[in-house]
Order: sequence, then structure tokens, then C-alpha cells
Amino acid sequence: MLCAIPVSAQHDISKVDPAPENSAISTPMPNVRERQIKKYEIPELAGATQALGPQLIDGRLPKPLVDLVITEGTLTQRISLFEGGLVVVDMTGGVTLRKKVLVPKDAMQGYLSAISAAKLRAVDALELASPERDRVAQVRVYDADGTFVERRFHPGHILPQTLGTQIMPLRDLLRAISEDRGVTSSVAGYEPQAGDELVADDHKTYRVVRVVKESNVVQLQCLDAPTTIYVAKKDLNLYFIGAKAHGD
Repeated sequence: MLCAIPVSAQHDISKVDPAPENSAISTPMPNVRERQIKKYEIPELAGATQALGPQLIDGRLPKPLVDLVITEGTLTQRISLFEGGLVVVDMTGGVTLRKKVLVPKDAMQGYLSAISAAKLRAVDALELASPERDRVAQVRVYDADGTFVERRFHPGHILPQTLGTQIMPLRDLLRAISEDRGVTSSVAGYEPQAGDELVADDHKTYRVVRVVKESNVVQLQCLDAPTTIYVAKKDLNLYFIGAKAHGD
């Protein structure tokens, strides 16, 4: 799988997010999408940049703008939009996936023009199929004064156009972020140093032994098995989820 979005940020291990337990790099991509991504960028992430470290605004957390949560059985997917262009995705179920990215200002304006508190308020809740206990979707849009409008519905039923046109862009963005291994990974752009520890896709821990400067190849020693691997520095984000959590 090729990275669709170039990453220019250079950072040390302190900016690499710790790998959550039972986490994954990305969701599996269908074969057709794999072939397409080799030729085209993921349009939803065009111009996006990494969200490294705390994304404070004037020393405070960014205000929430939109939340979409979809639960189907044991799988829960959530996408949240915040001021400043921050988008956060959380998935729990078979694996844990947590990602964040900064989308361009014009892209964020596009999402917020598609869905708003006023538009969501205009959706008649009686037109929505009632959710079940383990099959429920919830969309919430915050108004400027901090109040919010919310609608709950069954994720498996056809939505009225008034709601479908509002959440379809969010679903597309959720898919794009969950499949990406580039700009949404804090390992992309990471400058390895000897002694750094990374968690691989199979959840084994590897320690950086050295970086061969002539070839930009990284030598890593597995701490869970007698294995040494060599990975091109630019490809580390394709094999590693994040940093070894402190205290593990």
C-alpha cells in the first residue's frame, strides 16, 4: 500500500503517539481501493497535515463542532470535528484505532456548510428509523453558544435526503482517515534515534539500533523475539503503529 499524502514534518519520538493496546495502523482497504490509491490521492485528505502533540488554541482545548458516532454490534466508529481544523477518529471493537489530522480551512468550511445546527434542527426526528440497542447512530452539531442539536437513528436504514446529505461527507472522511497510513500517522516524518522503541503492526516492540545514513535504512531489534529487521526510514509508518507507551 502506498502512502497517498506526502508528509514533510520531521519530529522525534516525543511527538510519536503511544500505541494503544490492541490497536491497528489502519482499517483494511478493499483491493479496488488499493489499486486506485497507487494512482490518486485520497481526495478527502488533500492538503491535510499531521496533528502532532496537543492541539491547544490560546492554551485551551479546541471547541467541538460536530460529532458522528455509529455503533453496529461490537464496533463503534466516531468522527469529531473541532475548531482549528482538527479532526479526530476513534474506532473500537475488534481493534482500536485512534487518529487525528488537521484539514485545510476551506475543507473544514465545506464540511460545516454541509451540516449545521440549523440544518440538523430542520430534520424531523419522526422521519428517522428508531435505533436498536446495538445498532445506533448519533449525530450532534454544536451551535456558537455551546448548545447542540442531536439526532439518533438506525444506521442500517435509508436516511431522508435532509439528513443523508449532511452526514455523507463525514462518513467519507471517516473512511479516508481510517484507511490512511500517511498523514494521519504520527510515525510518518519521525526521525529515528538509537534507543527509540516502536510498536509494530503485530504489537511486537522493536528498538532502534542504528540508522544507516548513506541509505536512510533503519536497523531495529525486536524485544519480543530474536529478530532484526531493516526498514527504510520513509516506510516506518507502514510497519509501526506508534511509540512504546511509557511504563509498558
